[in-house]
Amino acid sequence: MKQVTAAAVALFVIFAFGSQKTAKAQTYVGSDTCIGCHQGINPTLVANYLKSGHPYKLNEVNGAPPVYPDGTSPGVPTPPPRTTWDEFAYVIGGYGWKARWVYKNGLIYTASDSAQFNLDDGSWVPYHLGEDKPYNFACFKCHTTAPSPEGSWNGVPDDSLGTFGEPGIRCEGCHGPGSDHAADPTGTPPPNTDLTLQVTRCGECHNRSDVATTIPVSGGFIRHHEQFNEFSTSKHGDGVGADLSCASCHDPHVPLRYEDAAEPGTAGFKTTCETCHPNHEIALDAGIKTAECVDCHMPEATKSALGVQVGNGWKGDLPTHIFAINTDPVTKDVGMFTADGSAVKLDADNHAAVTLDFACLGCHTDKTVDWASPFAKGIHENGIVTATESEDMLPKAFTLEQNYPNPFNPSTTIRFAVPEVRHVTLKLFNITGQEVGTLIDATMPTGNHSVTIDASSLASGVYIYQIKAGSFVQSRVMTLAK
Repeated sequence: MKQVTAAAVALFVIFAFGSQKTAKAQTYVGSDTCIGCHQGINPTLVANYLKSGHPYKLNEVNGAPPVYPDGTSPGVPTPPPRTTWDEFAYVIGGYGWKARWVYKNGLIYTASDSAQFNLDDGSWVPYHLGEDKPYNFACFKCHTTAPSPEGSWNGVPDDSLGTFGEPGIRCEGCHGPGSDHAADPTGTPPPNTDLTLQVTRCGECHNRSDVATTIPVSGGFIRHHEQFNEFSTSKHGDGVGADLSCASCHDPHVPLRYEDAAEPGTAGFKTTCETCHPNHEIALDAGIKTAECVDCHMPEATKSALGVQVGNGWKGDLPTHIFAINTDPVTKDVGMFTADGSAVKLDADNHAAVTLDFACLGCHTDKTVDWASPFAKGIHENGIVTATESEDMLPKAFTLEQNYPNPFNPSTTIRFAVPEVRHVTLKLFNITGQEVGTLIDATMPTGNHSVTIDASSLASGVYIYQIKAGSFVQSRVMTLAK
């Protein structure tokens, strides 16, 4: 870990311990100092923190790709086209959703369509194509520890990029400078030891608009890292009643993106919805449906790197923290977003709600909001009864949906509907029209069907899948990106 330099980190900070505020001129001492001591006090906490996403918001490049902890990110396979690792100073991210590259001269790579690498599907996409995009304080104030708008980290003072003490959000990135505590560990409490009630501490970075009652939207999804904006427009954090904070539910030291990487016996969530909301099960045909609260109340309506349409529903790659659901039969463009599509709608109480095409149709992809609305209204009180629905739930026409995910690696699911008993073939072809596999060749009953394929043995590229059922023929295109 990079040690903090005194020139970059001198700071005057006011901390609050309980109700008494004390002004202290403190400096950053660096995460090596914190870890060196706390490793002996709580090694499990340190091990979890080092596998969480915070330290890897910005990663030094030393002629080779950054290395991430075992059990977490697979990393980035290569720098952008026609570049080498020696040209870059940092990789932004690469831990959870996406990665971007920063030249040693202080500019972010934007020169081609392959400027951002998406970890989930291995795809490359543009980022501010062709622009001179500096990596400055406006960016790294939430990617680094001890950020400052003064100076220039690339060594060229006239660039005025700003400076930072350590790349990534290290210990003092959340807790603040610790020089007094480091000098007198037993006599001086650590800074900001209890972040439980300090929701705004997380909100300093987990927001984009800097206005708690605005939730920015782009491309049909909530923009990434808006959790504080979303949370502030929910009943959990709107200032009414007993507010929660981020740390009420989350343990910020434990990895969430890669939950399996957490140390044995630890978890990233300190409590569950059921703790405060008991007796909210959903009865399915008089039995209890095994669905988690978050499946419906925290659908993936937010996009960090990837957002896709799945049948009639939508999925981003981050769960929303709005929690409330609009149970009316309206889609997101009408019932969730403003008319210009730039923000989430708020009601008279500044509360937001997600629509059913996120909350329900992300899973029930072949349904509509008109179908979902009667179930959603009063679902905890009334439950779900399916015995009398069979006629309404049958498909009215042959359909072939777009596979999901797409692009994919190595597996993807294809859904199709058969309105009457019919012999069905579903075949896969390469881009030249050569048949590479038969997925279905059988008489299929009336209903909605799906098939999941494993393309591990196929080469990366574009493929065509085609369904035939009597006179009905339809084809769609899928992309395998290894």
